[in-house]
Amino acid sequence: MLEIPADFQRLLRPHLPYADSGAFSARDELAGLGLDSMGVVQLLVDIENGYAVALPDDILDEETFATVGSLWEALAVHIG
Repeated sequence: MLEIPADFQRLLRPHLPYADSGAFSARDELAGLGLDSMGVVQLLVDIENGYAVALPDDILDEETFATVGSLWEALAVHIG
């Protein structure tokens, strides 16, 4: 199973109002944890600032932001 790094979990947590205090799994659905369209924009800014990366527009879609794991996989490719 895909492991989600602790620093990425800390970055996500403020954007997920329905998340409990436990660790996220790759299968956790971001919308179910409270991420809405405005939250996606704010999260994207925090990701780009936190990892000093500019994510390409072609990965910024519903599939990428479906689960914690799908978002991490999309980001991990760009942070090396």
